[in-house]
Amino acid sequence: MKKFLVSKKGVSALIATLVVAIAAVGAYAYFTSTGSGTGSATVGTSTAVQLSSPSVGPLYPGGADVPVTVSVHNPGGGNEYVNQITGSVATSGSCLGTWFVVDPINYAAEVAHGATNSASTNVRMLNVNASQDACQGQTLTINWSSN
Repeated sequence: MKKFLVSKKGVSALIATLVVAIAAVGAYAYFTSTGSGTGSATVGTSTAVQLSSPSVGPLYPGGADVPVTVSVHNPGGGNEYVNQITGSVATSGSCLGTWFVVDPINYAAEVAHGATNSASTNVRMLNVNASQDACQGQTLTINWSSN
């Protein structure tokens, strides 16, 4: 057998076998085509930012401004733009919320998803030329909102 593979006939047979094997593996037919299809993408929705502040004071009728820091937390999955933050003191019994002023905050910035930023403002108690005894010793709620 060794002599056959070394002989001209053996080499020719080996080459012919290789050519047939390569042609069988390499020979294939195909069509060209174009294609199209569809997919989908879902857009998220806006999530309300969460506004909060610590207790501040003491406040006195006609007294000085008291600084307050507002935390702006974005619990959502996307960045949220906050333009202006406003606060108002809630009425508590006979202590009227209108006796207080909270300066608005021109925030005008994005809050990254999952981030908490802060902004500063002032709150003060007005002197309304009437008894404001109903407010003495109370802890009042500041309601925050943004647009």
